[in-house]
Amino acid sequence: MATREIFWNVPFAGEVVLYLLAAASLGLLGYGIYLHVRRILAGKPIAVDWRRLRSQAAGTLAVIATNRSVLRRHGLGGTMHLLIMWGMIVLFLGTVIVSVEYDLFRKILGMDHGIWAGPFFLGYELVLDLFGLGLVAGLLLALARRYVLRRTQLKRTGREWILPVWLLALAVTGFLVEGLRLAAFQGEPGYGAGWSPVGYALSALWSGAGPDAIRAWHAGLWWAHGLLALAGLAWLPYAPRAMHVLTAGVNVLFKEMRPQGRLKALDVEGAFERDEILGYETLADLSRKDLLDVAGCTECGRCEMNCPASIAGKILSPREIVLGLRRQVNEEHPPFAKPGEPGKILDGWIQPEAVGACTTCMACVEACPVFIDPLAKILEIRRSEVMMQDRYPDTFAEVFAGTEKRGNPWNEHPEARLDWARGLEVRTMAEVAEAGDHVEFLFWVGCSAAFDPRNQKIARSLVRILDAAGVSFAVLGEEERCTGDPARRMGHEYLFQMQAESNVELLSGYGVERILTLCPHCYNTFRKEYPDFGGRYEVVHHTELIRDLLESGRISVDRPVEGAAVFHDSCYLGRHNRIFDAPRQVLRKLPGLEIVEMERSREYGMCCGAGGGLTWIEEEPGRRVNDHRVDQALEAMRDKAGQETRILATACPFCMTMMEDGLAAREADLKDRDIAELVAEAMELEV
Repeated sequence: MATREIFWNVPFAGEVVLYLLAAASLGLLGYGIYLHVRRILAGKPIAVDWRRLRSQAAGTLAVIATNRSVLRRHGLGGTMHLLIMWGMIVLFLGTVIVSVEYDLFRKILGMDHGIWAGPFFLGYELVLDLFGLGLVAGLLLALARRYVLRRTQLKRTGREWILPVWLLALAVTGFLVEGLRLAAFQGEPGYGAGWSPVGYALSALWSGAGPDAIRAWHAGLWWAHGLLALAGLAWLPYAPRAMHVLTAGVNVLFKEMRPQGRLKALDVEGAFERDEILGYETLADLSRKDLLDVAGCTECGRCEMNCPASIAGKILSPREIVLGLRRQVNEEHPPFAKPGEPGKILDGWIQPEAVGACTTCMACVEACPVFIDPLAKILEIRRSEVMMQDRYPDTFAEVFAGTEKRGNPWNEHPEARLDWARGLEVRTMAEVAEAGDHVEFLFWVGCSAAFDPRNQKIARSLVRILDAAGVSFAVLGEEERCTGDPARRMGHEYLFQMQAESNVELLSGYGVERILTLCPHCYNTFRKEYPDFGGRYEVVHHTELIRDLLESGRISVDRPVEGAAVFHDSCYLGRHNRIFDAPRQVLRKLPGLEIVEMERSREYGMCCGAGGGLTWIEEEPGRRVNDHRVDQALEAMRDKAGQETRILATACPFCMTMMEDGLAAREADLKDRDIAELVAEAMELEV
């Protein structure tokens, strides 16, 4: 029956040494894992819904097994990772099977063989050869991507080569040992050489060698292979980049389940009374999930590739935010020593300028294959800087003052809130309540559409559409105040909560249930963040309502819009709230309009650069995110130069402002139009 001697050419003393080394290796591995667990448990506890975890365990295994999150948009890198991961898993399981066979069946039970014989043995040999070959291919591809193709997101400055070279050496020595064993037993029955195609091919290297030479080579390479395996196992938890082998899957299981785009509400007043830190000042402020994120980073660079600030040449790299925290964790929790005193995060590896450059677009979160959230950490550091250290740009102070005193970040007088509606029949909620009427929607105009002359045209267009469709609505007028979203993303949680509580109280007084808004930032705040303060509403973005009105026949578009349009996805409408289709469905209903997509679109769309309060920051020429986004739109429209009308379509007032500025800087022949404006034009409505 086909099988083989497991410790062929290895004396009993060698077996003893191997087992002693294995025990030491496993001891170091176990201590290293314990060290990581201790570091993670040093973070602030988080509420864990164990029932939810059990229900999503199968999905987690599916994500890990298929590498679905790695393969999306990065086929070559995903294929590489799939080959390496499954090669290592199968080879590890093969080692476990050999150990069970030898230690249990043959040594303890005294059997000639257990399961490792006959067809099972032959299948085992074939499967391990094929997956081992896949591992070698994956590792060669990994080295080629980093050092030959020189992928920009892959580092080449440190010891990044150690892990793939070690694994490659492990795989190659394993195949060479197999080839030598097959060369020694060439022609003898029971060894199934044909079922080990890679080892059989390599055995030809020793076709002319004598038995003693083969044994000598086999013994040397066998020990090289064994020592590589045991040393690597012991080294694994002490190599931060390699540790993701153990932590990444756990991080996928514990991925953040709060709605994307929703920040955790802080007990601001209670923290002030108790003299507690708000946000993240030191590692002691991080949660256990944050520290698991830090341990699980694979350093793949996908977050950096998709970060608009990084693309624009700014100092921010989401990867370096996470790795900076990891370096600080390693420094403050060294192996074989007591943890040190926690130092301030911004006195360590992370620069304040990097934290300030974030647009809160969530591209890094979307891109991460193991569901790490750099954005949450950036925003918590901002909260600490603003509320505990009172450090922020001067223009932020103006925004905070305007929001607190006049209810809007531009510090405009509240009496100007309805200037945009001159000549339109727009009622306020106070007038509706006084008349005892009911409206379908509260139209939350938002600060940008209320005060910015360019965005006022969007609000007017929407009102004309609503009137044509017979949709009843009202506005708050002078009573409307900023939702607080800009202040919150800038780090001023206290000011946000003041705005939220005031607005919830006001809306409750009017019995508001449905809110229509132009602004994706307002949409996100009402839908995902106000519930923490008792405000629960049905929130509708204007592109969703317009789509529904078109589909139901309440409005129709008859005037052709001859030309081509490229749509820019707003981050807070798209990634944060997954509204990708509604704007495109509206555009497709406009007669004569050809729709073009940018390379970076939908969930991988690039930010306009306005988020996180940066619309109030004067940026350096050449590093403006909006200029890069306009360049991407122009590239997408390059083949449409002959079109009479070329349109950059948006669905967010902030995006409108940033795209207008970018188009002016580029002197681009594109017209920036909101979805509502295009529909109003196609309906031939006077705005």
